[in-house]
Amino acid sequence: MRKIVVTGATGLLGRTLFKTLAHTHTVIGTGFSRAKPPIEQLDLNQEDAIVNFLDKHQPDVMIHAAAERKPDVCENDHEATIALNVKAAEFLANQCRERNIHFIFISTDYVFDGKSAPYLESAACSPVNFYGQSKALAEQAILTNSTLHTIIRVPVLYGEVENLAESAVTIIAQQILAQTNSAHDDWAVRFPTHVEDIALTLQALLQHPKSATGGVFHISDNQSMTKYQMARHIADALGQNPDNLIALPEPTQSATRPYNCALADSRLTALGIAFSRDFATAIKQAVLPHIAQ
Repeated sequence: MRKIVVTGATGLLGRTLFKTLAHTHTVIGTGFSRAKPPIEQLDLNQEDAIVNFLDKHQPDVMIHAAAERKPDVCENDHEATIALNVKAAEFLANQCRERNIHFIFISTDYVFDGKSAPYLESAACSPVNFYGQSKALAEQAILTNSTLHTIIRVPVLYGEVENLAESAVTIIAQQILAQTNSAHDDWAVRFPTHVEDIALTLQALLQHPKSATGGVFHISDNQSMTKYQMARHIADALGQNPDNLIALPEPTQSATRPYNCALADSRLTALGIAFSRDFATAIKQAVLPHIAQ
């Protein structure tokens, strides 16, 4: 049984990684502002604290899931974005290489411009917003650091949330509840993926030798839909009429979004690893616990 550290274990993906991997490994989760036992508090901007933490726990694997993931926030605060998304990731990768710790970095489909989907793992990065740029910079630094480090690119995520606003997918339910004729992007093509499927994929990947898991992997469900199409499924789940919703044919966010960043998961396919689920069923399970009866 290996010892695994999960950073960002208070977040949407990190919580599920912590819970799922704990079935087969010893898992230590870290967080910062929301950390409470058993999650340990760790400030990823404090290099001395990171060194002391690694010296204390001596993990076999570190999954770095902590990040600033909101594109509009990244666009408005480059300094904080670089500090967490790039500098902290690079320092962690360096420390893991020196200690022979398998470093796994959670990246994003937003490293691509969305003009040439589907993207293979070997495709050149071409981000169109600062969030994507920060992740692409981190990827480059990590892969330069060691060929044994692993990059995991994922699309928009959803799953068991603490509140509906926690995910870019489940927040749609909040918007529909507030306004039954709410408007939703019907331009960008997305591939919503359940966080548990990410965790199960990593659990399966960790069964392979580290020498076989270096470099870039793509994890993505294969159901393509715009946010408007997601909203129609969510309206159904809420017992509301999807025909009341308004489709927006053009993007409206402040940070540029790519059109279609479909990720081809050719390396996982070669290893026989595949986890997916029906979106309509899974999103209903995610949002209904948060609806006042």
